[in-house]
Amino acid sequence: MNLSRRDFLGALFATGAIASLGPARRLFAAAAKNPYGRPALQLYSIRKYIQNVGLEKALEDVRAIGYEAVEFAGYYNFSAKELKKMLADNGLVACGTHLPRAKFGPKEFAKTCEFELGYGNTFLCCPGGGNFPGRKEKFGEDFMKMLVDYYNKAAENCGKMGCKVGLHNHMKEFELKLPDGTTYWDYFFSKTDKRVLMEQDVGWTTCAGEDPCEQFKKYPGRSLTIHAKENGMGKKVKKFDAILGQPGKPGAKGVAWDKLFKATDADKIKWYVVECEKHEDSLDAVKRSFEFLKSKGRV
Repeated sequence: MNLSRRDFLGALFATGAIASLGPARRLFAAAAKNPYGRPALQLYSIRKYIQNVGLEKALEDVRAIGYEAVEFAGYYNFSAKELKKMLADNGLVACGTHLPRAKFGPKEFAKTCEFELGYGNTFLCCPGGGNFPGRKEKFGEDFMKMLVDYYNKAAENCGKMGCKVGLHNHMKEFELKLPDGTTYWDYFFSKTDKRVLMEQDVGWTTCAGEDPCEQFKKYPGRSLTIHAKENGMGKKVKKFDAILGQPGKPGAKGVAWDKLFKATDADKIKWYVVECEKHEDSLDAVKRSFEFLKSKGRV
């Protein structure tokens, strides 16, 4: 019988035979059914839980919830080989890592890429470390030109080794403005090469008073992942639950998820990386966030 891969997978889903496949094949089959916006978890969300139970047990528990990928923020002293085995044993893949930009700078990119590729990751993202002026620096066009050149060179260097680099936002990227009114965010993504990726944290974007969907329209094809996070309330809020579908305080403007799903699907975003700001010592928040994605048909 001559069946295409699509027909084969369709038959598996129709008959329930997908359950008999191994973890890696089940993951592939699920992704084939719904290739965009798959559920992933930023492990920073459960950092104290990992310290309490160990990374291996935590990864097992994350997979049991239903997450299909993880984004690292530290490696708990494990080697790339050990991380690769733990991911494979639990039917998970790596969709990225957070690290300071110096790690993909000219002195360290080769060592960093070698480690990341060693456990199966190809996306290196900086969530702030080094992206803003230090004590002896001043925000302005000179700083932004330096940053743009830095990321462009990093994208070139890391690209030769098979890795991609990107920037992750909080609110400050929308608040800092050059004299002509251009925001840090718009200057950066309008000046950097398209190889420099955008990992938008939609909770922080919404908290900054911006529309996350518009960023995908302005800078299409620049994103593999987003941080799926709910909005808090007010600029002075430093830490909020960020459980999907539950804005941080009464009256907070939540993320417009249905609108966002359409925008991210159109831009072919691959991973919805859940990050919760509180409850890092338990799985409570990440479970509830996963259930929200499931209720929206993202699983």
